[in-house]
Amino acid sequence: MKLIIETDVMATMRDGVKLAADIYRPDDNKRYPVLLSRLPYNKTYSFDFMRPHVLASQGYIVILQDVRGRYASEGVFEGPYIAEQTDGYDTVEWAATLPYSDGKVGMLGLSYFGYTQMLAAMTQPPHLTAIAPTMSQNSFTEVSQDHNGATELSMWQTWSLESIAANLLERTYTDPKELATKRLILQNNITNIPYTYDSYPYGQWQPITSLFPDFYLFDMYRKPLTDPFWDKITVKNQYEKVKTPGLHIAGWYDCFLKGTLENFKNGQQKGLGDQLIIGPWVHGDFSARSGELYYGEQARAELYRWHLEWFNHQLKGLPLIDSTPVRYFTMGTNEWHSATTWPPANTKEKRYYLNRRELVLERSASESSLSYEHDPKSPVRTRGGVTFMHGLEVEGPKEQLPITSLKDTLSFETEALKEPLNVTGNVRVLLEVSTDATSVDFTAKLSDVYPDGTAYNLTDDIVRIKHVNKNERFTVEIELWGTSNVFLEGHRLRLDIASSNFPRFDVNPGTGGSFFDSTETVVSKQTVYVGGNNISQVILPIVTF
Repeated sequence: MKLIIETDVMATMRDGVKLAADIYRPDDNKRYPVLLSRLPYNKTYSFDFMRPHVLASQGYIVILQDVRGRYASEGVFEGPYIAEQTDGYDTVEWAATLPYSDGKVGMLGLSYFGYTQMLAAMTQPPHLTAIAPTMSQNSFTEVSQDHNGATELSMWQTWSLESIAANLLERTYTDPKELATKRLILQNNITNIPYTYDSYPYGQWQPITSLFPDFYLFDMYRKPLTDPFWDKITVKNQYEKVKTPGLHIAGWYDCFLKGTLENFKNGQQKGLGDQLIIGPWVHGDFSARSGELYYGEQARAELYRWHLEWFNHQLKGLPLIDSTPVRYFTMGTNEWHSATTWPPANTKEKRYYLNRRELVLERSASESSLSYEHDPKSPVRTRGGVTFMHGLEVEGPKEQLPITSLKDTLSFETEALKEPLNVTGNVRVLLEVSTDATSVDFTAKLSDVYPDGTAYNLTDDIVRIKHVNKNERFTVEIELWGTSNVFLEGHRLRLDIASSNFPRFDVNPGTGGSFFDSTETVVSKQTVYVGGNNISQVILPIVTF
């Protein structure tokens, strides 16, 4: 099919600001449904993911738009997502009235341009018929300054530096010589990212402040969680406004996995016909390899095929090829499975109790304890996982350090399994603990230990306890993100407990304060109580077929 491609087509928003779009459409006089994507990375970005030529050749008008204040669009980019509700509504309605549109609009996109769909759907544009948010969050604060009390430190700072700063420089510095100097500084700062994270306080992070002294991100981090500002960029507490069916695509090692799963569950509970696909992927990569592991060619995905099936059904009324609500990839056996809900209904809980360096099925009758020290100036380093840290760390599964080398971590292992164990769903960790600090973090990480002793991480998370009574016992629950993995015969389960995961999360200084604006620290001792009447355990969702 012959296509027409129009560039820099302007859509006028309600305040008069004009946003630029490139439009791909069939070269004929027919009317077609619209597929819209709104992104801050340049509308010519991510062709492999979007495949605009392919989608247009299948009878769609594909519109890729620069969001406000980015690249060819007018206006000011005041921070992530701030204008995306109103601009999303206005753009959907503009697209529906184009002379070659049939009035039905779908939205698609990944990451930031996945979340622009959710925010637009909240405003309920009359012509928005379906969405396909891939690896999308449902809240900014939960993946920034309030991740269970901790701050997602590196993701947004490195994202701002690598994905936002270059175009922001073009708009900020008009003198050619000054702009050239700033470009060199930016390139140097990006190259040296790994060497900048041991400097405090984080709120004065030099790679950003050397370019933009009043950068918006730090102002956002300072806003109280109760500030009405957050309503503009948060879906989670306003799900009742989302009434558009969605195809949600997630990755087991994606930084927005939790939000994607919750977005799907919201739509399914409303009976909107939402679908969910979860692969073994890291953020934005749908290949057969994640991190340091290869999952077979069956793990590789071409998303445009799923997009076509979904939108052919939602916008053109064609039947779905696969109407299963949930399709998910199980690691270990490297197979795809189907389910009617997430988590799958055919699960039951299995509990392993923490003992002295062991995970056991029966709780020890006698109580014991294990302790470790947390030095905020020498934190446990991030090693793989659901990370998104430009230039800092490999995402996804990564070989973990041997237990014998971990001085600030408690590790617990099962015996070698005599038969496979299918863990699919959300893993929970319960701990009975004490600390001699006034504020403390606890992290938990579940790994698969191979027969040769190498271990690869599956899922992890953190909880920050901001105010505690020194040396008094209390309980902690850490809900790890979803996973699906078969621990094969001869493998072991390993659980690591620590008090930092840096630089994915900011380090707790132990003083009750924050490294955001302070450098004071306290070395603390954490104790985990096991056996006896203590609750310390890991609760696994086990699937049976």
